[in-house]
Amino acid sequence: RENVGMGKDHTLFALIDGTIAFRKKAENKSYVSVIPAES
Repeated sequence: RENVGMGKDHTLFALIDGTIAFRKKAENKSYVSVIPAES
């Protein structure tokens, strides 16, 4: 996880403004990142 926070109920939220990117790695594991927006 990059630039992503997680709540107690496993809700994901962005810590910065940007674009969300989902990636799949290994066996059925998904990763989420927030790519910073250009200013």
